[in-house]
Amino acid sequence: IMGIIKLAFVSLKKDMSKSIFYFLTFLLTTIFIFSFFNLTFNPYSGIHLGKDDTTFVTPIAVFVIVIAMLCVFLANNFYVSNKGKEISIILMSGASIYQLGFYLFLQVFIIMLCAIPLGLILGYLLIPTINSLFMMTFKYSGQLFYLSSQTFPATFMILAFEVMWCSMLNLGYCVRSTINSMIHDKNKIDISGLKGPQITSKVFIVFYFVPMFLFLFVKDSTSYMFIALFGLIGISGLIKKVLPEFIRKRQRNNSLENSEDLIALGFFHSDIQKIFGLLLISLLSSVLLTCMIVYTIKQPLVSMVALMSYVSVMILMSLTIVFKIGMELSKRKGNFENLCRLGFSLGQLKRIIKKEMICFYGVILLLPLSYQIIILCNLLLRAKITFYLFLTILIIQIVPLLISYLLSMKLYKGILPTSIIMEK
Repeated sequence: IMGIIKLAFVSLKKDMSKSIFYFLTFLLTTIFIFSFFNLTFNPYSGIHLGKDDTTFVTPIAVFVIVIAMLCVFLANNFYVSNKGKEISIILMSGASIYQLGFYLFLQVFIIMLCAIPLGLILGYLLIPTINSLFMMTFKYSGQLFYLSSQTFPATFMILAFEVMWCSMLNLGYCVRSTINSMIHDKNKIDISGLKGPQITSKVFIVFYFVPMFLFLFVKDSTSYMFIALFGLIGISGLIKKVLPEFIRKRQRNNSLENSEDLIALGFFHSDIQKIFGLLLISLLSSVLLTCMIVYTIKQPLVSMVALMSYVSVMILMSLTIVFKIGMELSKRKGNFENLCRLGFSLGQLKRIIKKEMICFYGVILLLPLSYQIIILCNLLLRAKITFYLFLTILIIQIVPLLISYLLSMKLYKGILPTSIIMEK
């Protein structure tokens, strides 16, 4: 047992950068869940969560908390599945599945032990800021540091579920994975197991563009949400089927003309395939939370809660995307070293990275924006929303992803094999 404990601490220290991103995911999730529960349980805020809710707050709460939990599960997936080689070595050394499960649980527990208390403290310190915002916007007459007696039990219940479920996923990963598959990173933690129906590319393109046309004629805010859900089928098909087919066709036609585009598109193709589930959740959150804000526009208090939820979800999703990009860097380092030996210069490698990241973040940003801008412009022209709200929603969508793009570029350029280039 002591050897497993020592090994867990050594692994945490060795993978410090990955552990920090995992820590930040837990930290932000804890802050968000704590702040959200304290706000909705505050009787002075005028929000009623649960059976007495006559507004749209409870569905919003359920949706954003589920998204926050999914971010934790995805981060756990990225973190643990990236440890395949060291897990296989421990198995070959004679450790049992239960010892291996304890090894993974210990690492996750140590990170949570640091992240959760700090998240609760920061969440408590944010209470006066949130209440002050409500005081400026609405008639809030409560205490600035009001802490509901229900906040801690509700927060701990969600966090305990996260810890339990992450532990079960990690143990299941160890049980299902063979040593060979973990060494070659062929086995991943599967939290869905579901496959969608087989639809042609043309049908997906139609599913994507039809909602844009329908948005122009919608006058009832409720309809935006249902039409957007229909459109998300098209968006998922664009990412999973249409884009890969386009990339393969482009690579075949231009493979000898532009080697940089060929490699950048190959990396981009790999990115969207490996991160498909996360991309779909990000797009779903962006479009549906925008629709929720619009739907509750006649209830300013509820609309403000939806807007704050939108900010939190976008920050969490952006961090999770950067985390996944960071997990892939160690695998890409060998690819870049091989490209250097083939004669690629440092400038060419930087251009490849830039093209890949522009394509990747362009898809994440532009697909939901194509719906959001049409919806918001339609509402703005009919004076249903203010230009301030129009601009706020776009900023919430763009800024976290822009910061995520810059962080990814910084992390990516850190693995460039400059020593090999200098030797040449």
